[in-house]
Amino acid sequence: MHRNTRSPAPQRGVATVLILLLVGLSLSAAALGTAHYIRSQQKQDIATHAQTQAQMKAWTGAELVRQYLQKLQTDNQLSAFYASGPSTLTLEGEGVKDVILAEIDAIDATAGTVTARITGITAPNSPAEARALLEVVYAVSAAPAQPRPAVLTYRRNLRLSGSIRVQKDTNSTISYEISVDGDISTGGNSIDNVDNLLSTGSISIGSGSSFKLLHANCDVNLSGSVTAINIKARRNVCAIGTAGTGPNGAAMANGSIDTKVGIERNGTLSARANPEDVGSCNVEGFTPLSSSTEAATCATPSVVGVNLSDGNAGADKVETKGNVSIQSGKVNNLQAQGNLTVVSNATVSSGTVGGTVSKPGWNGNVNVNAAKGFTTNPALVELVKIDPDTFKADDVKPVANYVFTIDSAGFKKVKVQSVDGMADGEYFLGDYDGGGYKDYLCKTVTGKASAPKCATPVRTESKTICKGQSEWNNCFTYSASNGWKIDGKSMAPGIAWFQGDLEVSNGTYFNTFVATGNIKTSDSHKTYAPNYAGYNGQAEGKTYAPQGICSNSDFPALKPQTFCAGASYKPQAIGNYALMAGNRTDENWDDLNGYQGGTITVGASSEIFGDIRAGNEFQSGGNTIIHGYAGALALGVKVINSLGGSTTFDLRDLPKTFSPGGSASQPSGGGTPTGSVQMKWSRYL
Repeated sequence: MHRNTRSPAPQRGVATVLILLLVGLSLSAAALGTAHYIRSQQKQDIATHAQTQAQMKAWTGAELVRQYLQKLQTDNQLSAFYASGPSTLTLEGEGVKDVILAEIDAIDATAGTVTARITGITAPNSPAEARALLEVVYAVSAAPAQPRPAVLTYRRNLRLSGSIRVQKDTNSTISYEISVDGDISTGGNSIDNVDNLLSTGSISIGSGSSFKLLHANCDVNLSGSVTAINIKARRNVCAIGTAGTGPNGAAMANGSIDTKVGIERNGTLSARANPEDVGSCNVEGFTPLSSSTEAATCATPSVVGVNLSDGNAGADKVETKGNVSIQSGKVNNLQAQGNLTVVSNATVSSGTVGGTVSKPGWNGNVNVNAAKGFTTNPALVELVKIDPDTFKADDVKPVANYVFTIDSAGFKKVKVQSVDGMADGEYFLGDYDGGGYKDYLCKTVTGKASAPKCATPVRTESKTICKGQSEWNNCFTYSASNGWKIDGKSMAPGIAWFQGDLEVSNGTYFNTFVATGNIKTSDSHKTYAPNYAGYNGQAEGKTYAPQGICSNSDFPALKPQTFCAGASYKPQAIGNYALMAGNRTDENWDDLNGYQGGTITVGASSEIFGDIRAGNEFQSGGNTIIHGYAGALALGVKVINSLGGSTTFDLRDLPKTFSPGGSASQPSGGGTPTGSVQMKWSRYL
């Protein structure tokens, strides 16, 4: 056995050393790589942190801009903001100045959107500076429409052939108005104490009434001795006879003005000579049929600008982008971008025109400077907007205290809801034998539908909801052809809802009457809306109604929970209404044929203490008194084309629980609501 005694080869030691060197280099590289990774990660963390801080600042700026827009909305300054266009906002305050920048990039007033670009900056002017650019689109919603003092609102052409009178408190500063989504025309009538007429069409008045404002999207056409302190037309103004503004008034037209009265009846005449957005107007010089509700329009202007077309016609001040023609009248101050034509011995005390001056050589009373290129910019007449509105009786049904229907067998039924003294549920309307026990609510009946007899419960456990003219007379009758009729002394107070047409005849009632069909009142009739009558008919030491909703001697045990809370009264928005009519079973409001009923006719001897809401048309029969407002929404086919007779809106000394013009769906009171500003969408740029 031999051992190997040879020494190791020299190369083996070198290989070992090389391996050790390679391992050392690998460890060094790994260590260096780890250090580089740590340094890179630290830089990335710092950058990420800085970018995150910049984004946080940008979002802080987004909220600051939203609050700024909300403040403008609350202060009613959005219109001026919209007019200013894109701009840079200056943000002040600790932690805000110079590190949050905001620019208004775009404004769409029609869509109600504002686009802003907001920059958040971290560590400005340093190696760690970071920026985040955020684009935000804000949705700016309009404030809910506030009840306007429109004693009469029509959403269809209105012809006034009777007298309209408003009575208001001596110290009242409210300017009451008639608003029409369409034309307003008059003939042989008088309008007393109505301050403003607003029309989305044309206004044509031939009576001797006086107004504070006549405002139309088309023409204002006046004759007779009409006086309006302010006249506004988006097309033309024409006034013949002695119609004018008065010496301190103003007439404005986006088109032209033609007037025949002297300086003592005309204040400022302002005409832009370029009518805008009048596509819905009838042609100029339109003359309607005598039976039509359309308004007569002004003739095509012979002078595009201001035409003082009668011998002595004049004005205190004339301003127009067009031309001016005057005969023998007087103008104290004239500013015209076009030409001035003086036909005779007119006087123009001072003025400037951008065109030429043409006058008789002997007339030395025209002190006008002709300055080529002179411009003037009369104010633009704004658009009349009458908000669309709808009404369905079915929407009121869930809150009605009494729901009157006819079942398949022809029996009268009443559903009772939220009435103290009567369990909720459906009842038959019938009589008890043995005396004058009329119009009781019972669970079962016998006999014919035309004369039902209560079977259960026993009479002493039931209640009547109506007081007839005598104990032997019914209040409620129904026929398929005429619908429901109430003829008695009174009925249980609260909201009374009827399927079909309704006539409320003699009696004094403390209700909101709602019908899916039409409503008319007749004979000696009074209805007090719940909010008008209040708890017991009295408030602050005054008597507003003979009885109340919660304290009512005719029906002491029946109190509608809608309005009665212990010893206090709870005003509800629907309680402002006395009469409401009309219905449809879908939401297709453009389908006028699908609308049911909605015409309210108030009889000659009726007095209504509350608002009237007609889904389609409203008509008064003459000598009618309404202590509230009336509105006709024109949701169905045309039925009544004019308002005749004598109608008085008596708005004196109204109870505080009653708010005329209050919304049927939103409670009134509680301050002035404003619109909201919300972020619609955003993105990083």
